[in-house]
Amino acid sequence: MTPLFISTSDFERIVRAWAGEKPVYAPITCGDHRSWARLSPENPVSLELDGIRAVEPLKTFYFRVRETVATYPGDTSFLDNEPGFVLIGAKNCDLRSLECLDKAFADSEPRDPFWVSRREKALVVGADCSEPAATCFCTLLGMEPYPQACFDLSVAVVSGGLVVEVGSEKGQKALDSVDGITIGPATDEQIAERDENRRRTREAVVEQNRQFETERPFTELVQTGYQSTAWAKYAGRCREDAACLAICPTCHCFVLFDQSKGESNERIRVWDFCYLRGYTRCGGGHTARATGSDRFKNKYVKKFEFFPAKFEMVACTGCGRCIEACLAKIDMRQVLHDVEESRGE
Repeated sequence: MTPLFISTSDFERIVRAWAGEKPVYAPITCGDHRSWARLSPENPVSLELDGIRAVEPLKTFYFRVRETVATYPGDTSFLDNEPGFVLIGAKNCDLRSLECLDKAFADSEPRDPFWVSRREKALVVGADCSEPAATCFCTLLGMEPYPQACFDLSVAVVSGGLVVEVGSEKGQKALDSVDGITIGPATDEQIAERDENRRRTREAVVEQNRQFETERPFTELVQTGYQSTAWAKYAGRCREDAACLAICPTCHCFVLFDQSKGESNERIRVWDFCYLRGYTRCGGGHTARATGSDRFKNKYVKKFEFFPAKFEMVACTGCGRCIEACLAKIDMRQVLHDVEESRGE
């Protein structure tokens, strides 16, 4: 579809209109980071559409940290009563995570009704990345630092406004929902400016990852390097606090438990993490991954072997959040690079 152009002020008018109808969230700078914040139509803030991704992954909007999934006795059917929401400024690493989690929660049986409903109702506006963090490595995975798929609308900041791409019928309807907005085809100059910005950002990501480049893809390194001596170097440092998994945009393990609530009972779903010692513990006390080394490697196996085998895509988006969150300063890029280097030992 032909790229469009809209002024910044007109786009902010559209956003205010959306915020009057349903929750709208966008990344807002807080100290040294950006965090998702709900926008108010009464107290608008300047949208930060370029720059880096937010700290929190998009999964938190769809796959809640903790939520009640059923109440019994009584009707346990899914109550679809949420209004939907709008996410503005999602970077490509987060958009790719939605594609990954769609595979797990929506494209295979049993489908997760919470995920499916929220995905169907949400409007997602992607945005180009212009200031990648030192931990970002999307290009090592063959991705780009700008939206490629899984968006309803995509925006790129250029002089005087935004170049807009429409990714779905839902996105087009959202653009058309406010009267008095001027929007038309982007000029060749505006598209050229966007493309030059993209080129510079991509080069920056590629350059900062030169030292982590491998001759073979990460998938092959994990599939053939399970016995590598390199794992032990990092497994011993891992504190098993699962910070990397909690902040990961694609990790989606959970556990269910029941509890009493007055005269009824609730079934609660909470996030769970394969780095925790009790994750694979069975009723008789047996643990499938009894050693820290096995637990440490499991994250890499899940992302680069199991997920590709089942869904034909890796469950890593190169966002770099795991590197930032790790108390032991373990860098996934370095781990995989060392696995390749160890093959000659």
